[in-house]
Amino acid sequence: MSEFAGMADLLQDFLTEASDLLADVDNKLVELEKRPEDTALLNTIFRGFHTIKGGAGFLNVDPMVSLCHRTENLFDKLRNGELKMAPDLMDAILDATGIVREMFSILAQGRMPPPAASPLLQTLDSFLQGKPAAPAQEIKPQSAPCEV
Repeated sequence: MSEFAGMADLLQDFLTEASDLLADVDNKLVELEKRPEDTALLNTIFRGFHTIKGGAGFLNVDPMVSLCHRTENLFDKLRNGELKMAPDLMDAILDATGIVREMFSILAQGRMPPPAASPLLQTLDSFLQGKPAAPAQEIKPQSAPCEV
């Protein structure tokens, strides 16, 4: 049985709208790489993550809320001039966007997605605290099997 029993229509509406928003965010991120200080782009991307976070919160999809909240906060700092775009920051944002997309796929199966992997969350938190990011590590969701 789905973890979203009785909410199938609402979940489907969220996935449709949020997927469109994320596709728009992807396009804007490509533009942002060319114009990293474009305030209009930064605002649009911020609103995209904010809206996805809100929908996920309404559905109690806490792992997505947590990841989108961090990403949204990064864009708030970027648009307020508290943080400057850099290649490693863009990489972390692209990684977060990819994980949100994976979470959509899991939600489409009626299952709750696992949290984003700790290394990604730690990297985002480092940027939010104004610290250099840790070296790149595996960013798959935490439930992904580990190879030993």
